[in-house]
Amino acid sequence: MKIEAWILTLWIAIAVTPSIRATTLISMSFSQLTQASSDIVRAQVVGQTSRWNQDHTQIVTVTTCEVKQTLKGHVPSSIEVEQPGGRVGNVGMLVPGSASFLPESEYVLFLEPPAEGSAFRLVGMAQGAYRVYQDALTHEARVILPLNQWRLRNAMMGAGNPAGTVPLLGFHKYVATIVDAGIHIPHGLVLPVVIVSTESRGTGRLHVNARTTSDIFPNANLVIPVGTIVEGDADRVGGQWEIHWDEVNVRGVYAEISASSQEPAGSLPGRSVVLNAR
Repeated sequence: MKIEAWILTLWIAIAVTPSIRATTLISMSFSQLTQASSDIVRAQVVGQTSRWNQDHTQIVTVTTCEVKQTLKGHVPSSIEVEQPGGRVGNVGMLVPGSASFLPESEYVLFLEPPAEGSAFRLVGMAQGAYRVYQDALTHEARVILPLNQWRLRNAMMGAGNPAGTVPLLGFHKYVATIVDAGIHIPHGLVLPVVIVSTESRGTGRLHVNARTTSDIFPNANLVIPVGTIVEGDADRVGGQWEIHWDEVNVRGVYAEISASSQEPAGSLPGRSVVLNAR
């Protein structure tokens, strides 16, 4: 009898190493989940395949979904969602915390923009996938909530819901409420960034673009994902640049920030800066 080879890989994220990327097991609030998503969609699973990555060091599973409704962002009618793990031939890779998609089923997906290629990632691993089903009696589309989301249920529409579910319409409205509320950057927040580009605004003046270098969780209702865009203007004063930072773009939602930093004269791209919001 042929013995199958299995590779068991465990990725465990603890509080001192938070990350929103697909290997995350850290618990996120619904507000954080919504803010960290570039796109939120209702989509139906139409296909799934597993393969080795380009370096042949990891198996990944790609799920193809047909988008039925967009709750946040802009995506094409067909998308791919990539997760670590899967099986190729007689080699398997199991990643705890990954979402298990049922064929032809519908889900509300909280997505991160593709890092490479065209495939999206789930925010917070399985936390970013909510199963949708149609109630047999009312024919109403409903969303199945995780066990720890009872507070979310109370905030949504629909009295007398089947235990652990909410109407899709109420779910959508709650997402819209969070998106419309915008983001407030708290005073004293520390943002580590790296400057990625500059644009001339005249002699001795630059517009500066930077990105955060780590995930930041200021409180239970806010997250600043790694790669968040931070912008400002720099003025050449004597032998240094004085940079005034004024805007943060969190997955397409803009927020004001007030911070300043000084850098020696010269090219700015590639420099690491720590910002303190006032």
